[in-house]
Amino acid sequence: MSNKFYQTGMTLIELMIALLIGAFLLGGVIQIFIGSQQTYRMLENLSRLQENGRFALDFLARDIRMAGFLGCSDSITPNVIIDPKNPNPNPLPPTLSFATAHAILGDNNIVNNWNTNACGTNACITGTDAVTFYSGSSCGGQLTGNMASNNANIQINAANTCNISAYDVLIISDCSAADIFIASSASSGSGTQTIAHANNQNTDNKLSKAYGADAEIFAFNASSTYFIRADASGQPALWRFNNAKAVTIDNPVELIEGVENMQVLYGAMTNSTPPNYYYTTANNVADMAKVVSVRISLLLASDDNITVQSVPYTYNGTTTTPTDRKIRHVLTTTIALRNRLP
Repeated sequence: MSNKFYQTGMTLIELMIALLIGAFLLGGVIQIFIGSQQTYRMLENLSRLQENGRFALDFLARDIRMAGFLGCSDSITPNVIIDPKNPNPNPLPPTLSFATAHAILGDNNIVNNWNTNACGTNACITGTDAVTFYSGSSCGGQLTGNMASNNANIQINAANTCNISAYDVLIISDCSAADIFIASSASSGSGTQTIAHANNQNTDNKLSKAYGADAEIFAFNASSTYFIRADASGQPALWRFNNAKAVTIDNPVELIEGVENMQVLYGAMTNSTPPNYYYTTANNVADMAKVVSVRISLLLASDDNITVQSVPYTYNGTTTTPTDRKIRHVLTTTIALRNRLP
């Protein structure tokens, strides 16, 4: 009996079964990969959404919290001697923003060309709100002695961080009075710095009082406006405009992308310490002098379309079904105006 060796291998049926099993396994791996990638994109966009929201609220809270700061007293009515028709080469903040009742201002439901300087070519988002504030900041400008009279030059210690030069808007304040004026000239050098407030830039060269050594010069934090505007790609974002400076490549400046809407309510105090009602500026502009807190609500959207279908969202009392597949998140905070609280 002879031994014969036959060639062995896979039959066609076995090969087809193996391919089918491999296809099932590969499909499962691909499905896991796609799911993991989708989860990663979702978490990444959620993280960016939350991060943008925190940054946006931090920008707003930090600046608005100091609105109306004019020194050590929260009850000072500033004496403004700035000449609105002065030949100052630097653009000035709006006169209205200097008013005591308008340490903070609001614009409700703006239109796309609400402010030419801020909006550019009709870039503001219609129906959003804008908020404006002003304040001073300490820069070490302590007076070196008493002023001889209320029209005398002001002398401060030159070792300061105010960086004062001619035509700057300044605040001089003690715990009982405050004046806002334009520096018609400012000396440089060591020792002391002399600042003039002549009537070629101001309506008068006289301050409300002759300040003493307990007074201080404050740098004027230019009246800033926060608003929603489209960025270079056409997507809405949170912007800030410095009203005391000319329009440049850095003014206005985009702060946070993906902010689609901002709604602002103002908490007014009448006879009680906490705000006892909130309103939009469209309801009662005169009550802005009573505002002690600001409630800001932001609507943020993800950068990418990451959901399978459009996800409806509710904002400002209205439910909307978007045409895109972005995720959206609403953040709300209440900011107390420290200089308006008792």
